[in-house]
Amino acid sequence: MINSKFKIDLSLILLSLLPFGLVIGPLIAEIIINTIILIFLFNSIKNKNFFIFKNKIFIFFLLFYIYLIINLFLSGFLQQSGLNIFAYIRFIFFPMAIYFILQKNDKNIKFAFIFLSLTILIVVLDGYYQFIFEKNLLGYEKYRTDRISGFFKDDLVLGSFLSRLLPLFIALILFFKNDLKLTVLNLFIFLSAFILIFLSGERAAFFTSLLTLFIINIQIKSFLYLRLIFSFILILLVSIIIFNNPTVSDRYINQTKNQIFGNLNKSNIDINKILPNYMPMFKTSFKMFEENKLLGMGPKSYRYLCDDKRFINYFPQLHLIDNTVIKIKQSWKEKRIVNLERFYIKEGDIIEKNDKIFSYRFNNDKKIQIYLSDKDGEIKKIYKKNQYQPDEVVLDIVPKNLPDKKYYYKDACNSHPHNFYIQILAEIGLIGFIFIFGIFTYLFYLLVKNLFYKYFKKKNLFTDSELCILIGLFMVLWPLNTNGNFFNNWINLISFYPLGFFFYLFNKKFQNK
Repeated sequence: MINSKFKIDLSLILLSLLPFGLVIGPLIAEIIINTIILIFLFNSIKNKNFFIFKNKIFIFFLLFYIYLIINLFLSGFLQQSGLNIFAYIRFIFFPMAIYFILQKNDKNIKFAFIFLSLTILIVVLDGYYQFIFEKNLLGYEKYRTDRISGFFKDDLVLGSFLSRLLPLFIALILFFKNDLKLTVLNLFIFLSAFILIFLSGERAAFFTSLLTLFIINIQIKSFLYLRLIFSFILILLVSIIIFNNPTVSDRYINQTKNQIFGNLNKSNIDINKILPNYMPMFKTSFKMFEENKLLGMGPKSYRYLCDDKRFINYFPQLHLIDNTVIKIKQSWKEKRIVNLERFYIKEGDIIEKNDKIFSYRFNNDKKIQIYLSDKDGEIKKIYKKNQYQPDEVVLDIVPKNLPDKKYYYKDACNSHPHNFYIQILAEIGLIGFIFIFGIFTYLFYLLVKNLFYKYFKKKNLFTDSELCILIGLFMVLWPLNTNGNFFNNWINLISFYPLGFFFYLFNKKFQNK
């Protein structure tokens, strides 16, 4: 029974503060979620209300959790990953706790929505401030000249944070579409947030957001003309930024084009060149998977086994030698500055020459690119009037005499291989893969089924708000995504968070009927 009188309780306050807690840091977010879950479990036991065991999604995730525990003991990684995996169960209870909070009162969801809107607004304002003034509202300077991090400092996840929350944000905008003032304000926030995802320099987050919006547009029926206007505005603003900002243009157009189309070889695409930073990790992961295909090497084992001799990969690489004669094609003092990805510096060996540090790799034109480190700040002095001041400069050089091709070990070590499915295959095997890919397949089935009903039976299986959340969850599990660690607390918090709202909206629909 939903109370008619609005009452703000501790759980609702904590839930409302959670989005900003994710921005502040993992500790605050962890305190919030654990307190919410404890209150939920206490009330469930006190009132003998165990409705969660009637929820099929909860049961499914519970089975997955049981498998993780079994896998942990069988793999021998109990000491390294035991605490983290045992605590993973809190994410399974988290969506049910959110549903419990929201269903207490019709106004609770609006209260939570307002705080979500405020969080996104604050993050967006801070991001734009850093883009314009080179530092955020708290004084943190850009970690990289071509990227915006805002409150996240040196953690370049601003775009990912906004892209993961936007489907839920759109869902709640649609849910409260009858509140005109709230709708107009939040549509403005949405537009600003989407552009900031683009400005953040996170290409994966931006392209994922584009795909998310496309799927939402073909699935929902609300605000048709408004959606067309917004789409036009987004295209216009993105185009203006690209043509007027060389940093953004280089990252989204030149780097993307070179990675994909620059590596076309007749009908074949060299995936090693398209994903040069990820391929060593992918190959190491597949070697781990081949070692134990059914169960994998153990939860969170990648970080401990990536440098094991069994899984090391060797890559062909041209090495510069001392007597290599090079000709600088264009003076670095005259060349336009091109900002680099951090991982490029690790692509080749580092050579110390003339007190300057060089690293090198081959570009798509089969020239060698030299990266000059600006330790003494000479480049920054020369380009102090430029709108961005990088730590590296690219020199295109043409070797006079190329040495023979040699093989060297390319470091594949990281805390994770940057893709959910590849990580799962390596760490928890085919059984774990079936669990996760099964969820993705089921979400795909639901979205296709809804499209069929929409266009052939002229009705939707889900409300527009429900569809937006489902699409958001679908994109979290999109196989081509670059992801953080599957077992990372921050990622799981932001992934399971929308599911609780879906439970509420789905049950609310039937209550209204």
